[in-house]
Amino acid sequence: MSELQHIETIGPDATGLRTSMEMRGDRFVHVVDWFAGEQSFRLLESVEGTDEDLWPPSPALQQLSIEQRTQSRQVALMVGMAGNSHWSMSIENDNVDRSLVFDVACRVADEEAGALGTTYRCTVPVTIVDPIQKIAELSIAGRTCRIKIESTGRGELDELEIDGNLIKITPTEMPPSWPATVRWKYRLFG
Repeated sequence: MSELQHIETIGPDATGLRTSMEMRGDRFVHVVDWFAGEQSFRLLESVEGTDEDLWPPSPALQQLSIEQRTQSRQVALMVGMAGNSHWSMSIENDNVDRSLVFDVACRVADEEAGALGTTYRCTVPVTIVDPIQKIAELSIAGRTCRIKIESTGRGELDELEIDGNLIKITPTEMPPSWPATVRWKYRLFG
């Protein structure tokens, strides 16, 4: 195991979100915790595949770089590979609205693409509250956090699905030809 690296967005009331990335096996796992002062509560943990999976449940990310953009803004940049596909993900903190923005892409070699997306194991109650705008609420310690699908500029929102304690975010984009890059984006509000 490697040392945890993280990005956070904590408000003036000492509450907010932190995502931590840690190398486990051949890829980075990321978790999202909600903070209230010195207390932390686990919200989400990425569900990872193995080095045998051509189409893992979450992006296979093997390299990480964290950059300081401004005094209060950071971004984590990650890349990796599974099968013939190349993955990338950025996670950026936004302290104005106390959120973390996840922007994910996969360069797919051919039309034999398997299931693309990001899957999280949720450790708190979660409910889809707006199926049209693709918003879910997570309840933690008397507080509500939200996850919202963001537009990638192509005119349609990706899928947000709750399956027991799993949250699945899957792109709806179907490229006209291959190889192609498929992208999905979402935001967590704390």
